Amino acid sequence: MRIGLFSDTYLPDINGVVSSTVTLQKALEKNGHEVFVIANHKGLLHTEREGNVLRLPGVELKWLYGYIMSSPIQLSAKEEIRQMNLDVIHVQTEFGVGIFARIVAKELGIPIVYTYHTMYEDYTHYVNLFDIDEVDKVAKKVTGSISRIISDGCDAVIAPSIKTKETLLKYGVKSPIHVIPTGLDLKKFNPANIDAEAVQALRQEYGLGADNKLMIYVGRIASEKSIDVAIRGFVDCAKANKHYKLMIVGGGPDLDELKELAKQCGIEDSVIFAGKKPSEEVPLYYAMADAFVSCSLTETQGMTFIEAMAAGLPIFVRRDEVVEDLVEEGVSGFYIEEDTFSLKAMAYFECDEKVKQKMSQKAMEKVQKYDSDIFYASIMDVYEEAIATYHKTYLIKKVRIKDDCAELTLVDNQKDEFTVLVSVEDYFAFELKKDGIVHEATLDELQKREVVLKQYIRCIKRIALKARTRREMYDFLIKEDVLDIKQINEMIERLEDEGYINDDAYLADQVDKLLLSTDSKKRIIHQLTSKGLPYEKVAKAFENVDDEKEKEKAERYAHKNFDHIKGKSVYMKKQTLLRQLTNKGFSFDIAKSVVESLNYDEDKKMEKENLDRAIEKEIRRYSKKYEGKKLKNAILKSLIRKGYNSDDVLLMIEEKGIDNE
Repeated sequence: MRIGLFSDTYLPDINGVVSSTVTLQKALEKNGHEVFVIANHKGLLHTEREGNVLRLPGVELKWLYGYIMSSPIQLSAKEEIRQMNLDVIHVQTEFGVGIFARIVAKELGIPIVYTYHTMYEDYTHYVNLFDIDEVDKVAKKVTGSISRIISDGCDAVIAPSIKTKETLLKYGVKSPIHVIPTGLDLKKFNPANIDAEAVQALRQEYGLGADNKLMIYVGRIASEKSIDVAIRGFVDCAKANKHYKLMIVGGGPDLDELKELAKQCGIEDSVIFAGKKPSEEVPLYYAMADAFVSCSLTETQGMTFIEAMAAGLPIFVRRDEVVEDLVEEGVSGFYIEEDTFSLKAMAYFECDEKVKQKMSQKAMEKVQKYDSDIFYASIMDVYEEAIATYHKTYLIKKVRIKDDCAELTLVDNQKDEFTVLVSVEDYFAFELKKDGIVHEATLDELQKREVVLKQYIRCIKRIALKARTRREMYDFLIKEDVLDIKQINEMIERLEDEGYINDDAYLADQVDKLLLSTDSKKRIIHQLTSKGLPYEKVAKAFENVDDEKEKEKAERYAHKNFDHIKGKSVYMKKQTLLRQLTNKGFSFDIAKSVVESLNYDEDKKMEKENLDRAIEKEIRRYSKKYEGKKLKNAILKSLIRKGYNSDDVLLMIEEKGIDNE
């Protein structure tokens, strides 16, 4: 396989990205693949080619660790890359060379894989110079958006840790994400493979004798690495024993500031700043140390943690997801904070040598899974999947605007047609167009998004017919049984963000309407809370509805229904109204007061006529079954139950000549 590794940083630079790129390069070459590295150099005009390494011209940014920024427009280099006939492009960085890689991949039709090495949201302090919360929030949101756009433009994304994958998912990345810890050539850090004499000479160079115990940090000297926490935390240890030393290996913008901090803490003689070292010397520095420390919480994987453990060093670190599989407290390392570092460091320095040897062995065992051979096999699986997926393509035959979306008609290799509905945002984000090509991975993603899009359209149409609460829309989506819980929650949040759902506005609107209705306060509160509105808010909205206003509503309802109750005795009419009012949620006292206040004069005038009709009806009902006295008693009981006066009933029964015998 012919593979292009694109990176803005490469040898002789020393950092985690370079280490990962070089490890991958060597592993691929070891297994017979041809690897091309496309990086950059400090030159404004010409590309440089040395074997399979092509360097693009760039400008050195001294304020950013000497980072070299290249233009993504490289016409001559593009032709050289065309001639490399690459099967896959693997991007290691985001800007300059990284952008150029994405342009080349698109124009030459090459699948692209991207490793997300840097947790950019932990670096926003570089643009937030005055430590303003709002600026930091905006900066973090921007880094998330950029990370999502970059990741979704690739056929596969590699995350060095579960922590990194979860961050990318939080950003909304939809491309396939594979968790593959960056591999290392563990053998070069193994103490058995280190020149003992060279280690001893190095210790002597720094004035370290047999009595000295050394805690070492290796990495970039920058604020996000929290080296200040380690220095302050080491104070008690250094003051307790002058033979205990802390060595800081690396370079960076905070070097002078940390030297001053060590001086302010009164331990400048116990903290050794070794400076930046070539990568081939780093194993010697690990070998002369007794333990490793890093207080950083910004690692995507923590390569120096793994290097140190491969060198047999227990590690002293703060709790973070990236070290959960590495640190077993007191077995392979220690969890620390600033106030516990000295205590745990002294306890370790003073413990039995057999305990130290056991911890050293356990540390080495913990990192065996990061061996470069395992790393290589995992990377190859991603390459093969990306290539296989990329070369299954579909032609966009037709584009039709529909419901503010774009309906694509696609044609596969067998000339079969099918449609996919995409949002306008996705139409432009995925750079779709008539007669364009869609790769299978992209199609899979578009079809997943189509399911969500169609549900979104259904929600909008449902809300357009009638305003809905958050609960009502949530229940609707659950009943639809199309989206999973995470997607449903995201959909509800989107509808709220876009103003389609607003429970506070819904409540305010309902208050105005329901105050004019004939529903009781109790019934209204029940109706609204059953829609998912908080009881406290609903009750507060109606707290000004007192008994007098309740009585007014009850009177409106009673008057509205009064004339609809016909053919009943006055007593039964009152009972019917009373029942209706209490069913509407009005209190019994208010309902009774309202019922008694109504004018029943007309009903009383009609009562004899109503009774006459009622008796005739009961005669027809019971005469087939009874006669004489039994018929009379059956009619009497029935009409008394309906609220008629017994004397009136008896008198009318006699008038009708029903036999009493």
